[in-house]
Amino acid sequence: MDHPAGADLRERRRSQTRGEIAEAALDLFERQGVAATTVEDIAAAAGVSPRTFYRLCGTKEQAVLDDAEIAAAMADAVASLDPSRPLRAQLVAFWREHLLILEDDAEGHRRHLRVRRLIGDEPALLAAALRREHERDERFLADLVAATGRDELQMRALVEWQSVLIRLTIEGWVRASADGTGVRLQSVYDRALAALVGCESI
Repeated sequence: MDHPAGADLRERRRSQTRGEIAEAALDLFERQGVAATTVEDIAAAAGVSPRTFYRLCGTKEQAVLDDAEIAAAMADAVASLDPSRPLRAQLVAFWREHLLILEDDAEGHRRHLRVRRLIGDEPALLAAALRREHERDERFLADLVAATGRDELQMRALVEWQSVLIRLTIEGWVRASADGTGVRLQSVYDRALAALVGCESI
């Protein structure tokens, strides 16, 4: 049986290695494009074997699309919900606070912005990102239904609404950053929320 401290150390090492692989992949994708970059290129740049790369990342696209943090945040969002209160307002408040945490992580903020810019330029990366988003949303939907006992169709509509809100926020943030505008991520989120809610009266 693994000692907890030993297991934690191994997980930290895996996380560090995944981070190094992601950084190497980002550098190569930005320099020569996704199509021209091989798994072997990324592994060599990160100082790992191709076998280690495949074990930790699977594909070259997934190397920069690690969604462990967002998946954990979604689990936290479900755990924080009070089923007796309106769910949408609770999720709106949760994600607003989570974006503040993301923004305070300067390194993560910078890396996420680089990934989002690449997604906008690279069709293969966009397709992989959309697949990951769909899989993540399906898990979130199942967790919501299980935690709240609400109607599945109603919860699916809520998940889709939330996905649109987050997508509008991220796209607005990327555009503002490209323009050199020092805009707060929460401010972009608030504007996206106002626009989405405003559509209900159109």
